[in-house]
Amino acid sequence: MGWVDVSDALLRLDAPRPVFVNRFQERAAFLELVDWSRDERGPLLIVVSGPQGVGKSQAVLRWVPDIGDRFDGGQFRLDLADLAQRDAVDVTELLERIIAALGGDPYAAGGSDERERRDPGGAGHRPAGRRDRLAGMLARRIAGRRLVIVLDGVLSAAQALSVRDALPLLAGCVVIVVSARRFPALVRAGGREIVLGPLSDVHSAELIGEYAGPDWLRREPEAAAEVIRYCGGLPLLLELVGVDRQMHQTRRVSTIADQTRDIDRRLDYFVGDSGERVIEVTLEGAYWRLPEGVRTVYRMLGVHPGTSCDAGVLAAGLRRPLAGVRTVLDSELVLAHLIGADEDVEGRYQVSDLVQSHARRRAELEDEPADRDSALGRMVGVYLRHAMLADRAVIGSRMRLVEYPPPAEPWWDETVAPPAPSFGSAAEALRWFEANWAALLGAVRAAARRRWDLVVVLLADAMWAYFLNRKRYGDWAEVCELAVEAAVRLGDAAAEARMRSLLGRAFYEQGRYEQAHAQFDAALPCSRGAADRRMEASVLEFSGRAYLEQGVYSSAIALFERAREINLEIGNARGVALQSHHLGRALRAAGRAEEAARVLRDALDGFTAIGDEHNRGRVLLSFGEALLDLREDGPADGVLREAEVIMRRRAIPFQVALVLRARAVVASRAGDAHRWESCLREAFETFAAVGSPLADRVRRQLDDGFTGGDSPAPS
Repeated sequence: MGWVDVSDALLRLDAPRPVFVNRFQERAAFLELVDWSRDERGPLLIVVSGPQGVGKSQAVLRWVPDIGDRFDGGQFRLDLADLAQRDAVDVTELLERIIAALGGDPYAAGGSDERERRDPGGAGHRPAGRRDRLAGMLARRIAGRRLVIVLDGVLSAAQALSVRDALPLLAGCVVIVVSARRFPALVRAGGREIVLGPLSDVHSAELIGEYAGPDWLRREPEAAAEVIRYCGGLPLLLELVGVDRQMHQTRRVSTIADQTRDIDRRLDYFVGDSGERVIEVTLEGAYWRLPEGVRTVYRMLGVHPGTSCDAGVLAAGLRRPLAGVRTVLDSELVLAHLIGADEDVEGRYQVSDLVQSHARRRAELEDEPADRDSALGRMVGVYLRHAMLADRAVIGSRMRLVEYPPPAEPWWDETVAPPAPSFGSAAEALRWFEANWAALLGAVRAAARRRWDLVVVLLADAMWAYFLNRKRYGDWAEVCELAVEAAVRLGDAAAEARMRSLLGRAFYEQGRYEQAHAQFDAALPCSRGAADRRMEASVLEFSGRAYLEQGVYSSAIALFERAREINLEIGNARGVALQSHHLGRALRAAGRAEEAARVLRDALDGFTAIGDEHNRGRVLLSFGEALLDLREDGPADGVLREAEVIMRRRAIPFQVALVLRARAVVASRAGDAHRWESCLREAFETFAAVGSPLADRVRRQLDDGFTGGDSPAPS
């Protein structure tokens, strides 16, 4: 029969690589599954899946020896990657491989002739009785034994079905399928899934450090963080960085960052032992295994302006029905671990930087430039329209360059646009901004590169609601600088005045007053050339606020008074209330608390009359601070509580933190140390998170400790 003793075929697992980090949770889940199956009579099927290069095979090679004592029949691994391109893979082919791995000759039994061995008719065409003969052969071979069988490289649905069909013949065994794809057929067959995701930044640094030594991270932490980000948490790439660093000890980490920053150079940097470009080989294989229609959707991920994308936006880019695009994303690309489904927002997907870069490269190779730009334009157009709606939900009525909807761009197609979101609250709209921020930022950059100047300006104007409430000073300055350049190219005085004003505010909030005033000085003549006089009042307001922050109160008061006069002349009630608010703040800062309180009451009445809750909350904060100056602590605390309720309801943590600073004064004067510390700690965390200079002030207060007594109101 050609048999050898089964013991000769045991322990065929390859040795794992010497360096391995993390995966403690997944290992625990693996061992728990094996323990759970101890009393089960059928086979245990475990499916370990994850993106290419995430370390699935290495993890399994580490885990299997931990259960070796429970499976006296031994353990072996079969690499089935060579079968992945088959249109059909019959279960008999899998059985033949298992029998051969156990030391048997599947062609020696049952009278198979040499012609059948060489050309058995193709997968799915073997003689009907052959499967039964192989099943009997396998049953005799493993009778009374418990095996661990690792089936690596299961990449196609046909392979998955062959595994499913073989399971009844492997009772008492543990079958571990290792795949870069998830297969519903295996789950329906009782398979238990363990999904390996990319390593965290901490564990990525640890893995590189195992090769490069611990100092590599400490010497150049910013460059190291950049390199880690470019590796995408994939051990395959992290190991290459670590080995490169070990082999070239004098090479700076910043040099590696330079080599991996650009996608084309990154492809050249990550080279395997055989000289192959690892990223390209890894993702090219996955790409060409996708059906043709799915590959089209995949390439659109590379055209999309961000790594977090909405199915409706992709459908607009593709000019395809949303339902069909969702099906492709969920049933193909998510299951292939090429993208991830957002756990919090249905219909939203996350794309890694590596996958998006590869998708962009495929799009550049296969799709016409004009088609790519048209698709990008449709997607950017969706983001612009939705951002304008979100801006209105957050702020309500304000001076805008263009009201919704914006002018239609040449590539805009209303027939494929997804439904516009309906925001029930400011908090909901801010969450939309947060979820779509990477795409919005990418849209501005992509539009600027293509000189879609009106789109750049309108996007920046719509993003103001988010900048105002979430800060993000680096992004804020970048977007507004691009928008200033776009406005200058357009020759639009009003747009230039507005964009310079927004940029100047980003500067003065960071204490960069000289740069701020340079923007306001350039904006003022532009504003006087605009048709809407509100623009001039707005520029005066921004300039006055910068002087207020600097402590030049006389200049601030004069500018706010002039801005209020303009709004009175044109009958702009909102503008009058807004300038009254700022004037009250400036009067208070100048030590004129009673005047400030009167002006702030006027501002409060003005915003109440027009139903502007957002600005009403801001005035309540300023009014509460003025009352603290007047030592009216009880009324001040009531006003501040109302302001806090509004800002928490509207999900504006920065404003909440400002209120908490003021409420800490009330607590200090009342001798309430616990409330004082609680208010300041929450305020500090918020200020620190957005990079506000106020974080240092609050930290010093906390470091000094609670003293109680007559604390001054925040300035």
